[in-house]
Amino acid sequence: MDPIAVLAREQAELVSLLDRREALRAALDLLAVEGDLAWVAEPEDGEGATDLVLGLVRGNRTGLRGLHVPRGLGLTGKVHGEGIPAWVDDYFRATEITHTFDGHIDAEGVRRLLAVPVMREGRVLGVLAVGARSEGTFGDRAVDRVSAVAEKVALAVAVAERARLAREVAVHEERSRLAAELHDSVGALLFAIGSNVVGLTEAVAEDPELTARLERLQSQVATASTALRDSLRALRASPAAVALSVALHADCAAFTDRTGVPAELVILDGTPPDLPPSRTEVLVGAVREALLNAEKHARATAVVVTAGRRPGGGFVVAVTDDGVGLPPDHTRGVGLNSTADAVGRLGGTLRLTTDPQGGTTWRVELPC
Repeated sequence: MDPIAVLAREQAELVSLLDRREALRAALDLLAVEGDLAWVAEPEDGEGATDLVLGLVRGNRTGLRGLHVPRGLGLTGKVHGEGIPAWVDDYFRATEITHTFDGHIDAEGVRRLLAVPVMREGRVLGVLAVGARSEGTFGDRAVDRVSAVAEKVALAVAVAERARLAREVAVHEERSRLAAELHDSVGALLFAIGSNVVGLTEAVAEDPELTARLERLQSQVATASTALRDSLRALRASPAAVALSVALHADCAAFTDRTGVPAELVILDGTPPDLPPSRTEVLVGAVREALLNAEKHARATAVVVTAGRRPGGGFVVAVTDDGVGLPPDHTRGVGLNSTADAVGRLGGTLRLTTDPQGGTTWRVELPC
């Protein structure tokens, strides 16, 4: 084979290893030859979580993506708990598994299922599963082939995770360095300007016009100092906290662009806390649902999104509008029910309240 072609292929394989999602998609493509349906189930809140979530699915007929699988339940949960491959050639008659998900499996028309753990250094990183809609058996060769794919996935996940952490550490260190430089240079300069202005104000106390101009300058310096402190706090924040803040800012801006109604984001204490990606995803999706409801029903002239730590522990996000409020016969729709379910699975709560004078507050509380 042409050496350049070999190098290009190796480079492509390396790039795919660095992209976690691409590696998982490639794994499902490989599994397609073993059956009609395949999925990757990963821990909901990172390593050590009790629930898996079906993140990527191939060949499905129904909405399996996002399905939560507690440890030990169904074949996928069984493999997650035991850390060894397992399969059933007659799913609905199998006695070695719980039948928690019979409705989902029946809707897919699956008759037999094979699941293999994705393991690295003794840790279960997830589960690969292959389902077939035809009758038959999964032999040793099928188990070996799926296990081989799982080994490649484990390597890809480990490499991608290390690459992600390395990138985040590098970005965080650079942001911290910039914050320190700004504090030592711009911060010191603003402090010096403010001190000099105070001294000049005292020296020209008998000139009202000049005193007023110096007081305005002092106010501007104070405003600049506050903005600098907020920027330094954001620069020192972790990448996860910054990602949540950026996503919420973008959603508020998109709401304003769509509706013309100003939507302001207020981050209490400067930056939100570090949250696992799954919690960030649920929060961002929930805020989008709340903004969509405000857009459709509130007839508001202003919306405020607030986010911050709860004094007793946990994290709170609230979306408040000054619209017409909830009608007396209000019932939650599909969107809000789905959001409440997603928040509830994380141990959180979703509440809707309306002010007698008008306006609605949508509030999510999550444990950190």
